[in-house]
Amino acid sequence: MKILLSSGTLYKKPPWVAAEIARRVGFDGIELVFGYGLQGSSGEKEIEAILKEGDIGSLHAPFYKLKGWGNLFESLLKTIELADKFKIPLVTFHPPRWLDLEIGFFRHLKRIRDFQENLGNRFLSITIENMPVSHGFVKVGVYFLSKPDALIRFAEAHNLYLTLDLTHLGTREKNFLEDVRKFLATNRVKNVHFSDYANGHEHLFPGKGTLPLQEVLETLRSTHYNGAITLELFPKEIEGDFREMTDKLSQALDFIRKGLGISEETIPKETAYGV
Repeated sequence: MKILLSSGTLYKKPPWVAAEIARRVGFDGIELVFGYGLQGSSGEKEIEAILKEGDIGSLHAPFYKLKGWGNLFESLLKTIELADKFKIPLVTFHPPRWLDLEIGFFRHLKRIRDFQENLGNRFLSITIENMPVSHGFVKVGVYFLSKPDALIRFAEAHNLYLTLDLTHLGTREKNFLEDVRKFLATNRVKNVHFSDYANGHEHLFPGKGTLPLQEVLETLRSTHYNGAITLELFPKEIEGDFREMTDKLSQALDFIRKGLGISEETIPKETAYGV
């Protein structure tokens, strides 16, 4: 099992700095989220710089258009090519948004009969992520495949693996643990995006929200889950000077490790990228 840090948690820092910080705090690597910093870039130089400082356990495909990356489907293909080239074992992508009329993207996805055979390989797992619903009395999903059952059926029909995002699942505010177990029962979950949720606020620090995260970790442990767990926090959750930031990341990592029954303690260390 790998415990990763999403580069989105440190989006104000270059990804290679996030990788170096993650390594020193004790994470096994990062999930690199392709975003604004790669406008007009191929992504290769950024990956090479990151690999000098730490490991990349997963690539997250762009979920908006980037200059030079084409449309969202082309961006996904490019992400898969980069993962294959640099031997990165996981790719995560968001399903299309019907609210943004991403119908063409959805049609491309439906045409692929077997993602692992047609686009992946035995070393690379392609995963689709469950998405949130809107906060309020009426829960509205603005994505295709918004319902967990629909997403699971699509994954099974097209041989896709799954990224289980806990805060996104928490926005539904019903049947949370039941749905977690439903995802895990598919044996398709390769990545768990780990954060808390409360009252419309996503990607909270573990324990700050209302999700039963300890029970989730116990479930992962009892079912012998062996995929990635990726800490994915809203950047404000770890705001502060360098020492405060690394302390918070270390606390979150210890929360996950203790819930999984891993006793090793993590001690954040200063790096050259001070306060």
